[in-house]
Amino acid sequence: MTQAPAATVAPARYTKQTVLNQTVWVKDKLFSLTLTRPPGFSFIPGQFARLGLSTDHASPDVPNEWRAYSMVSAPEANELEFFSVVVPDGQFSPPLARLRVGDALWLNKNVFGFLTLEAFADGQDLWLLATGTGLSAYLSMLRDPATFKRFKHVIVVHGVRHVSELAYRDQLLSLLDRHAGKLRYLPVTTQEALTQDLSPTLSARALAPARLTTLLSSGELEQRVGLPLDPLGSRVMLCGNPAMVTDMRALLAQRGFAAGRRGVAGNLAVENYW
Repeated sequence: MTQAPAATVAPARYTKQTVLNQTVWVKDKLFSLTLTRPPGFSFIPGQFARLGLSTDHASPDVPNEWRAYSMVSAPEANELEFFSVVVPDGQFSPPLARLRVGDALWLNKNVFGFLTLEAFADGQDLWLLATGTGLSAYLSMLRDPATFKRFKHVIVVHGVRHVSELAYRDQLLSLLDRHAGKLRYLPVTTQEALTQDLSPTLSARALAPARLTTLLSSGELEQRVGLPLDPLGSRVMLCGNPAMVTDMRALLAQRGFAAGRRGVAGNLAVENYW
């Protein structure tokens, strides 16, 4: 008598992880979570994963709400870190913000996204332009020493409404010290002026509120950074509010920046991020 083969059970697409730390940047608005990292989970800086929550009290061990978040942690870190904004009355971010150390959170085992440095040929300068939590996509790159081996200069421009929303500022300033001469960090606010204490390297004029699109159009963005945006040597990433990405992309296109296509590396990469 021939025995029927045992049924094959498909492996779950997600894994249950534990919250190790929560950082609140702005109460009820901006926060970060650090999770355990499952064995074998790998990613390229700039990629994102899907986090899952169960909102059905009848099935607490079955995640039914999923959202995408870029990994903030270095690619070789022992933990996984994510940066989020609280969407008022949202189904996902408010309960995510209520998680505490020891709570469970599900993680999809697959990673996604193409906003990575693999999109570019090596260049002279790497410009990382972000608004709000769009900074997430760049933090892992900045924590990876390989990034600074590929480019002579790395420029981080972070646009927010208010000074209090400049999350990860202390870490970025620490990276400035570590990569002296290679890394440049430009915070930009739209609703209030920066202070000389917060940005001692900026002139009084550069502390004034401004939008990234205005700074790019006027040429002041390059003046504040102290480097030219040259389509031959510069590589530019845009990540953040979809309206900002659309407008900045159009302005950069006028200057010769374009995304890559099959077989041809570009000098511009973009991703909408809320």
